[in-house]
Amino acid sequence: MASSRLAQQFPSLFGPSRRAAWRLSLARRALAVTAILLALHLGVGATRPPEAAPAPTTQRAGPELSLPLALPADHLAPGDTVAVYLPGRGSPIATGARVSGTSQTPSGGTVARVTLRRSDVEPILRHMGTSGPSQGGFVLVADG
Repeated sequence: MASSRLAQQFPSLFGPSRRAAWRLSLARRALAVTAILLALHLGVGATRPPEAAPAPTTQRAGPELSLPLALPADHLAPGDTVAVYLPGRGSPIATGARVSGTSQTPSGGTVARVTLRRSDVEPILRHMGTSGPSQGGFVLVADG
């Protein structure tokens, strides 16, 4: 029998005997079956449609407010955690808020529905005032 690479690497296991030749035959077949199964697995994985993103949870952890925005929030997706700022201020009014969605108002402004902690509602309402938001709206920054 001709020497193979496996026989050269493992001479005690796949040496010149008949039993070693039988082991070598089994090893080659096992490698062939493994290669076929791996090819099938990769082929099925490539043709499978991608899994859908998990739906945002409908359970709300606090009150939800619609905040007028000073800047568009196209980069935010429902379920993202954000901090709420006033334009020009370095510290956030609220942190840990969760975006429920965004929409356009008939006047062309952007509004974001945000779920907040109860303790964060009062400071935001104070900055909204009776005549609308001061300085044109709020800015949402993704926590990351």
